[in-house]
Amino acid sequence: MTRIKNRLYQGALLSLLAMAAAVPALANDKGVVNPACKAEPENQCAFGELRNANLAGKDLHDGNYDTARLDGANLSGANLSGSSMQVANLTKANLHNAKLVHTHLHAAQLMGADLSGADLSDAIMTKTFAMGANFKGANLTHASLQGANFSGAIWTDGHVCKEDSIGGCR
Repeated sequence: MTRIKNRLYQGALLSLLAMAAAVPALANDKGVVNPACKAEPENQCAFGELRNANLAGKDLHDGNYDTARLDGANLSGANLSGSSMQVANLTKANLHNAKLVHTHLHAAQLMGADLSGADLSDAIMTKTFAMGANFKGANLTHASLQGANFSGAIWTDGHVCKEDSIGGCR
C-alpha cells in the first residue's frame, strides 16, 4: 500500500512539474525590485518595476532591463536599441514603432504586445514568448528567432501565425 501511495505522489509531482514548465515564468514575479531604476539611456533597470509606465518616445538605448516588469507599458516610438531585455515581461506592452535594433530579448514575454512597425533588425529573440503579439509591418531582418513561440501572432505581412509556430511564423 505504501509503495502505491509513493508512486501516486511521484506521478502527481511529475504532473505538476510538467505543467509549471509549460507556462512561461513571469519576469520578476518574486517581488524583487530595483529602486535605482530610472527610465533613461544606458540605465541599470534589471529587476525594474515599470508596469503600465508611459515611456512613449523616450530614448532608453543601451539599457539593462533584464527581468524587468514592463507589462502594459507604453513604449510606442521609444528607442531601446542595444538594450538587454532578457526574461523581461512586456506582456500587452505598446511597442508600436519602437526601435529595438540589436536588442537582446532572450526568453522575454511579449504575449499580446503591439510591435507593429517596430524595428527589430538584428534583435535576439531566442525562446521569446510572443503568442498573440502584433508584428504587422515590423522589421525582423537578421533577427534571431530560434525557439521563439509566435502562435497566434500577427506576422509582418498581416497573416495570423498557426499554433506551434516556433522559430518563425507558419
